[in-house]
Amino acid sequence: MADGWREVFERSRVVPPPSQTVRLAVESHFTQITFDFSNVGVFPLYSQEISEGEHDVTFQLRVTLFDRNHQHFFGKTWKSPPQRMKNNKISFNEVLYFHTSLRLPSAVVVLELVSLSPRPDGSQQALGRGFTVLELFTNRPEAQATDGDRRLNLHHGSPRSLLHPHLKDIIDSHLECMIKNHPALVSVMHLLPENVLISGNENIPGLAASPTGDALLKPHLLKMLPFTLNRLTVSLQPSLEKFESQLLQLINKQPGPESALRTVVIQERRLHVGVHNGWCFLDKPQVVVLEPLASGARGRSDSTSKQSTLVRDSSATSSLPQTLGLRSSLELRLTNHQALAVVFQLECVFSAPIGRETMLSATSTSRAAFLQCLRWGIWCPFQEPADWKGKEIQLVLQGGAKPNPHGVMVYSTEMSTVQQIFFKFIFFIIFLYLYHPTLVQACSGVSNIAHLEMDLQRKGDVSASAQDEGDQLQELPFTPVHAPVITLGMNVPSSCSVSSRSSLAHLYSAGFPDIMDCSGQVAEVLDPTEPVPFDPQREDTDPLQGNLLVFQFLAFTRIPTAGVGPDWPNNIYFTFQFYRFPPVTSQRLKLLTSDKVQLKASIPCVLASINKDGTVNSGSPGLQVQFRVDEGFLRPGEKRWFLRYLALHTMHIDIWDSDSLLLIGSTAIELKYMLRQGKSAVQALHEVEVLTTDYVGEDTPLTSADVGQRSILSPMTVLTIIRGRLHIRTGNIGCQVDPSRRRAADVMPSHSHIIIPREVTGGFRGGSLSSRNILQLNGKHFNPQPTESCQSRLATELNQLKPSEKHSKAEGIANMLSQAITTQHLLYASLGSAEYMEFVLKNPFNAPQTVTIHSDDPELSVITNTEEWGYFKALTKTPTPLEENMFHLEEGAPGPRVYLRPKESIHIPLKYQSFLCDHTMALQVHWRPKVDADGTSQLRHKEHFEPMAICQVNVEPTPHVVDQTFRLYHPELCFLKKAIRLPPWHDPTGSTGYPSYPPSVIASCLTVPGEPQDVYLKVSGSPSPHIKMFFVMVFTDKWMAAPSQIWQIYVHFLERVDVSCVTGQRSCQSLVLRGKQAVRKVKCFSSHPQEIEVDPESVFVLPPAAVQELQLKVQPWRAGSRFLYVNAVDVENQRLVTAWLLCLNVHRPVLSKAFEVCVPGSGGRGSSRKITYTNPYSSSRTFLLRSDHPDLLQFKEDKFQIGGGESYTIGLRFAPSQSPGSVEILVYVNNLEEKTEETFCVKVNYS
Repeated sequence: MADGWREVFERSRVVPPPSQTVRLAVESHFTQITFDFSNVGVFPLYSQEISEGEHDVTFQLRVTLFDRNHQHFFGKTWKSPPQRMKNNKISFNEVLYFHTSLRLPSAVVVLELVSLSPRPDGSQQALGRGFTVLELFTNRPEAQATDGDRRLNLHHGSPRSLLHPHLKDIIDSHLECMIKNHPALVSVMHLLPENVLISGNENIPGLAASPTGDALLKPHLLKMLPFTLNRLTVSLQPSLEKFESQLLQLINKQPGPESALRTVVIQERRLHVGVHNGWCFLDKPQVVVLEPLASGARGRSDSTSKQSTLVRDSSATSSLPQTLGLRSSLELRLTNHQALAVVFQLECVFSAPIGRETMLSATSTSRAAFLQCLRWGIWCPFQEPADWKGKEIQLVLQGGAKPNPHGVMVYSTEMSTVQQIFFKFIFFIIFLYLYHPTLVQACSGVSNIAHLEMDLQRKGDVSASAQDEGDQLQELPFTPVHAPVITLGMNVPSSCSVSSRSSLAHLYSAGFPDIMDCSGQVAEVLDPTEPVPFDPQREDTDPLQGNLLVFQFLAFTRIPTAGVGPDWPNNIYFTFQFYRFPPVTSQRLKLLTSDKVQLKASIPCVLASINKDGTVNSGSPGLQVQFRVDEGFLRPGEKRWFLRYLALHTMHIDIWDSDSLLLIGSTAIELKYMLRQGKSAVQALHEVEVLTTDYVGEDTPLTSADVGQRSILSPMTVLTIIRGRLHIRTGNIGCQVDPSRRRAADVMPSHSHIIIPREVTGGFRGGSLSSRNILQLNGKHFNPQPTESCQSRLATELNQLKPSEKHSKAEGIANMLSQAITTQHLLYASLGSAEYMEFVLKNPFNAPQTVTIHSDDPELSVITNTEEWGYFKALTKTPTPLEENMFHLEEGAPGPRVYLRPKESIHIPLKYQSFLCDHTMALQVHWRPKVDADGTSQLRHKEHFEPMAICQVNVEPTPHVVDQTFRLYHPELCFLKKAIRLPPWHDPTGSTGYPSYPPSVIASCLTVPGEPQDVYLKVSGSPSPHIKMFFVMVFTDKWMAAPSQIWQIYVHFLERVDVSCVTGQRSCQSLVLRGKQAVRKVKCFSSHPQEIEVDPESVFVLPPAAVQELQLKVQPWRAGSRFLYVNAVDVENQRLVTAWLLCLNVHRPVLSKAFEVCVPGSGGRGSSRKITYTNPYSSSRTFLLRSDHPDLLQFKEDKFQIGGGESYTIGLRFAPSQSPGSVEILVYVNNLEEKTEETFCVKVNYS
């Protein structure tokens, strides 16, 4: 086990240098300098003192800093590991590092050679064998003359001889070492104290370990995370008044007649807070002033403690200060290391008269201040695994004559009563992204799931240090104020059935249509929990080459969710995209339930389509969507891409509430179970979870200082919520195709990456200038089909070649000759994937030529880097020679140049890569090398170039695989900045994100060794309710051959509304809805109807250009920062009019009373209790009872009326729990306006 802070601190105590030397270095304005010296060895070593029997003697090197002017050793003596002597030589092979600002000639390094021999009792006897002095600086410290190899003579005796005027005699041995400046140590100087010699293998908290064992050779810092320290209080025993009174009595108690004149008082109480790694403070400790707090303020500073928040302190009747507290918060930066500690030092500033001679009167103001440390303590947050986030931490500070990190004298008392000081605070990480356990359990295999997240730009208090005019603003490391979206791997939501047999029986009895093959037989059922073997050859030999893909949406199982009713949702619809078919938005579907199954929440609700008039279709239940993929749909050679799509792709499905147009959640299904593998038809039933992601901030107590404000330091907790389960059946029915038309989809294009122009041996026979004749001369890798597009293209070319008024015969001949040297190549390209090819370029002339290569499209480029060329050759297994330095690049030239000898042929490496996503667009890319007219290497004007060869690349875009889909919600007209965390790569040679559309999206990825990889997105804002969609490609190879992942990202821009409220209490907020060009019937919906009510609730008419005021009644039941939504929907056209993003900052209420009750666990009947409530008003009032856990607590009466000053007994009924534990239930006593009068906390223990 690694050492903790105390072990490191005890080993790293140092002796400070002389104060005069330090002062001289400061006055000389010397800067820090870093050193390392290595290759230490002692030879030759002739020692007659070592007898032949002493074979166990080892040698050790000890190194210490010394000040010759003041004859003072300082720092810490470093001791090397013992080494044995070999051939009268001792080699230590150690590297030492240190940094110092004492750049004075008097500062030297003393090296002592010590022999270690064992004693009978097991200890070792150390005997000095000689020492030497290494001078670091000359008389001119700015001259760097200290670097290099050193050869030092050893002196007899001990280094203590340096305390005497003369040195001992020189022995016949010397020490060799090398010393040099080590600039890499500058970045970690804050982790090491000055003037300390240290090796790279020592434990330095805050420094990343090195695989070489020397962490200081190329040091890497561990990532520092910001933490905040809140609600800090200091309790002094037996009380603040008695503690300080006894302290002042001890100070003022002086012998002599003048003791009565001493009036020492406490002027200020301070607290030093710093982060210490056992060696030194990482930063200068922060000094804050503590203020006395009255007993009534204890609940605020200790609000998270169950004892203080649930039980009132009725004995605290005095208003005198009882504790010291810090009203603001402190920010500290720490890293996760067990030897890192937060050090607290409590000190007082005392004020005393200057002297008797200056005390003119009793009212004299001539006083002096002095400091005294009272107590100190440490807390190691990472020494033991503990869940301290947001919880109260209590420490006992210590005093007395013990070593402390500040190196000061600490107050102690000799009284019999031990005076203890208790220290309490709340500590949590800023922007700490904690993932709910449900995320791991429910989504361990989730992929292609849309993540619902917000970017809340919070406004908080500015720290006190930032308000000083003289402070320099320091740049903080980039930490998103939102939790980063985490990519969850390459799997999909679990398809295994979790429904009971009764639920499945209800589902199968609904009468869904069966999936049958062409002969009328039911399709073979596949188990989605078992792997599916994929054999491409079996698919090729299948006689049924046509495929009818079927998706049947059968049912939806509701899962109870906070904020919505048990019958939500009522109506839904789906959006998805299959292959390169257009995106599908399904019709509205009704969730059917019967009275018999309403009592069981796990029973799936059968889906039924809704007609345009709003009636439910009484025909066949469910929704069936079909896609036919045959020779009429697939392009030539596309079949293999389609089969690859089914084998690897997961189809993402979004589920929407068709009434409110709010996203319910997302899911994904694997398409590999639609591969028939020679079967006539297959089907599979999937039951997948519908998930959404929510973000909740740290809750805060309701105090006068917190109302209406948010702390920017609140952490965010990521919650993945299961909204329901979707029952979907997939199938594939084989179909017969016309054998005469099978070739179009089955014929695979040539996979050869080498493009060889066809040799034209016969030449041109004369006659008409026909494009068909020209095309027969070339195009080895182009297979022209008699399609309509090809025929129209040929007709156009014929019209261009015919001499007319626009085109002369000479132009026609030139066009014909150009096509004669044109080679066509068909290429199937996918989004982001680089397609490699080599064009064989031959010099047909008998003279050398310099050819300039030019491309008409930037997506087709020449590979000029030799390393990149070799990478693609190895990737595509192209067995052609590779030539280094083949191309000549010149700035301003239209392309690279290459030199060709007479009749020589070379391979030109080409790469096509597109980031434009458009499946309906077929590209023709022309690439041509041009040769200088006279064959010289000088670049001439464009008109002097003559084409030598033309390569026309015909690109057929193929659909790409989407690995992950994200839906992000953001305020309108604001830049969206998001971080998407990458999954761990096996060989992360480099990760780069590239968006394809729109160009207003910026994506970048920073690679930090040892840190998680995040892709940062910046998207320009749009008006509400606009949705922006784009793709991001992530590459893990250096040359970006193919994307490792492709993400589809939707950004929904909403109007933002900030709301600050208290749990259990209703708050009102006004919204303005503006009319558009036409009259609309509008209804407003909220994402959490049980917490947000919109007035008007029903449908209302919104005239053109009119303004409608909406009233939001927000009554949340959970504290913290949350994000809710309100949609205004056109109910006639089912279109979204306006959407609002509600950024809630919900505070906890002030508790009036606290109670505790024990309730039997599972199998019990619950428990009943009573609480007495007294009306504080003089008149009769009506009150409402509310609870934040209505499933666990019910009231005898939810509404009661009592007279002024009278009491009422509230009846409580606690439901039994299925598992033991405890829960805190809040009981709200509200008035008729839902304003909270009193709040009770009941802690329920289930046994």
